Amino acid sequence: MKIIKVLVYGAGVIGSIFAYTLKSGGIDTSILARGKRLTDLKQHGLVIQDGIFDKEYKTDINIVDKLEKDDYYDIILVIMQRQQVSQILSILNENISPTIIFTGNNPSGAKEYLNFIEKDRILLGFGGPGGYREDFKIIAAYVENAILYVGELDGAITERLITIEKEFTRAGFKVDLSADIDSWLKTHMALIAPLAMGGYAAKNRDTSLGKDTELINLAKKGFRESIKALKDLNITILPKKFKTLSWIPTPIIRKKILNLINSEFGRIALSGHANAAKQEMRRLTDDFIEIIKDAKIKMDANQKLYDLSFAIQYP
Repeated sequence: MKIIKVLVYGAGVIGSIFAYTLKSGGIDTSILARGKRLTDLKQHGLVIQDGIFDKEYKTDINIVDKLEKDDYYDIILVIMQRQQVSQILSILNENISPTIIFTGNNPSGAKEYLNFIEKDRILLGFGGPGGYREDFKIIAAYVENAILYVGELDGAITERLITIEKEFTRAGFKVDLSADIDSWLKTHMALIAPLAMGGYAAKNRDTSLGKDTELINLAKKGFRESIKALKDLNITILPKKFKTLSWIPTPIIRKKILNLINSEFGRIALSGHANAAKQEMRRLTDDFIEIIKDAKIKMDANQKLYDLSFAIQYP
């Protein structure tokens, strides 16, 4: 396998960063966009502002507005909000491209995708860094530190993964091949969901998460509850540092959370992204709740965060 041609399906923050990095790294890259984003790309090109270093990145790129059955790409990177992915699965199924990497927060893994697409075409992944959209620009954190976590559904480190690592690294990515990407994605939601809910709850209170002691403590407890629930279900905690975070002393983990959300990275890549994707985060949180519902762990902190953020009873 050789990666010659890539389609980034989705022109949001991470999709734009990935498309820019791949194009700049010499890979024939197209980006699929619709609506106002399509118009902006055609008029201004792909423009990304690094909010940390105040540096602008711009490139012209091939822009498409649909994926036809016979459009061939070595890899399709699907980088869209979770609820949007469900709407394009039949389109992806009909296309002839051999490899589709579903990239983003997704605690449910490939369960839904397998109802439409052959198993051997599917890879799961996660990309960073994050940010938000401002007019025609993407505002992001650490643009030059693009990272892709990726893995096969069965955990094998295949020739396909090794090729992706080699080609993407050459293009400027950091690539982390995972032997258990499904568990990695579930563990990631154990941290992201309480922090996002805490941020929404703070906004409902007309304050910020970093200034609300009650919500910070709830987010900390929510993370620990979620990790315990995953352990109770015999789901591996990945990366391993998350296992450490689940038992270190409360003041230390609280300080780590505060440092993260109060940093420029937290403001741009975490808060900025979460504020622009509340509908997606609600879907992801509900997906995570469905996964851990059979765990014998009380989810009191998550229950309260859910009520305060989404104003709907925790399922």
